[in-house]
Amino acid sequence: MLIRYSEWKKPTDAAYAFQLRAVGPGQAGAFSPAIPGTGLHQDIREVAREVLTDGEAERFERQVRRWQGPEDVVGDAGEKPYEGQQLTFEESPWRDALTMRDVDAVLRGRVQVMRSPTGQADYVLRDHHMLDVALYHYRTTGELPRTLFHADRHSDWCKDSFLESRVPPQAATWWRLFEGLKRPEGSAPVLTEEDIFFTTAKAEPTAKMTGRDVGFSTLVPWFVDTSALHWRQVLERPEVPRADWVSLDLDYFQPAPQLRLSGGLIRDARFHGMMDRARVRVFVLSPQFTNGGDKVEPWEVQGSLHSSLRLLNLLRRLPGNVRRGP
Repeated sequence: MLIRYSEWKKPTDAAYAFQLRAVGPGQAGAFSPAIPGTGLHQDIREVAREVLTDGEAERFERQVRRWQGPEDVVGDAGEKPYEGQQLTFEESPWRDALTMRDVDAVLRGRVQVMRSPTGQADYVLRDHHMLDVALYHYRTTGELPRTLFHADRHSDWCKDSFLESRVPPQAATWWRLFEGLKRPEGSAPVLTEEDIFFTTAKAEPTAKMTGRDVGFSTLVPWFVDTSALHWRQVLERPEVPRADWVSLDLDYFQPAPQLRLSGGLIRDARFHGMMDRARVRVFVLSPQFTNGGDKVEPWEVQGSLHSSLRLLNLLRRLPGNVRRGP
């Protein structure tokens, strides 16, 4: 669904512009990047206070909302361990294969951060809060993305009426909000909307895809060519395989009808090269959406977590990446 130019504007007004501090030393208000030790974790709200200029972190928390997490009841005690915002980033050892214990930690709202010996960083998230990833990576390395390849069944873009009414929350608006995150040198956007190379595929509903579809999940800006959103067309652009950040939502590949549309990407040598070269790779479980729907009621984990784990391990270990293990 294409949004007309008359309904589109960059969210760079006072509500959604957030200024980053410079990286020190020797500059007033600057900070020095530092990678935490393995096993240490940080609250993204504290990270925001360290990398955003005075007062910006508080305004960021007021304006940018996060998902509350799946409401699954687990065990006889009736606990809901996954209900809660995704706020914690935890440094973990680099491993080629993750386990169900790792998936459970991510479901509980703890982003797993793994760094290879070559400096590549993998982030495994429950919810697609990309601005949080950008803030954390900037705090730990001083690096910001220049371009981003993003594969997702949902566009994660919304027009201003949704953005301003806060429906849906940040997870479905991060494409827009990257425009407002400002680089310290000259206040240019960290990423413009044109710097995000977006690919999508949406299978027709089947008996095995029980989630309800809602139209605004496929919105894109007016300048996006909706006839060229398939991964084959996107990878034909010469600048795309050189993207320094890659973001993969597992609902792009799940369930089986989705995989039939998008699975060729996993076998493409250009994609393998991109995954090998990218400085940052983001993998998002999106557990509420991997049954094929865009809106889930009740708000619970859908689909098989074991399938998500197998897919996650496959994507992280594509040919050309296996050697990156310790």
